[in-house]
Amino acid sequence: MSKISVIIPTKNRNDLLNQAVDSVINQTYNNWELYIINDSKEEIILKTTDPRINIEINKRTSGANGARNTGINLSSGEFIAFLDDDDTWEQNKLAKQLKIMKNTDVILSYTGKKIIYKKHKIEKEKYSYKKTFINPFITLQLHNYIGTTSSIMIKSEVLKTQIKFDEKINILQDYDLYIQLSKIGKFYGIPESLITYNFDKKINHISLRKNELILSARRIITKQKGIYKTTIFAGLSIIFFQKLYKYIQIKIF
Repeated sequence: MSKISVIIPTKNRNDLLNQAVDSVINQTYNNWELYIINDSKEEIILKTTDPRINIEINKRTSGANGARNTGINLSSGEFIAFLDDDDTWEQNKLAKQLKIMKNTDVILSYTGKKIIYKKHKIEKEKYSYKKTFINPFITLQLHNYIGTTSSIMIKSEVLKTQIKFDEKINILQDYDLYIQLSKIGKFYGIPESLITYNFDKKINHISLRKNELILSARRIITKQKGIYKTTIFAGLSIIFFQKLYKYIQIKIF
């Protein structure tokens, strides 16, 4: 029975974190370990106890990427799944992805997601899922069709021995990771909405900071080779307009 390592990076979000942790505990697949990586000096207070849960301090660069890499180094599972502290999973998320990962030769699987925009007491909901076109690498030149790391599961050997999150990138870290992974293996998408991605106006979202976005995009471009230094502009341009659209949605709805 394969073990899945779950990694949650967190910083000063105890209430949200407890919701995320509950969605892990409630999974129908129960052979997992959870590493909550604290990127703050404030104490984490969980409302539940479970021997499978480990709370650790971020031992690498401050930020979500350093926290995720800390979790990767500590993990012992055959597969790794990531969950942001403000997102939650459906109960069968791990079970469905594990089945795919065990029965195919893919290195990454991802799922559809339910996105909930929140502003004060108003909520707006939408569904998101996009398919691979030709192959993951080509599709990623056009746009980040996978999205949030909360939807992915990856073979741990790949993350432990070949590729990790770039700790010099504060935004688009998921996009950068997928581009790297697409060069060495196959991806598989599950159309079902197996995660809830929360976008709350009250929460400070680093993904909307323009300066950070530009710096991250520049680093991603410099890491590409040959013609892909040019073609990656298409994907980054689409991401920019998507984030602008998201920002406008939050402001006006």
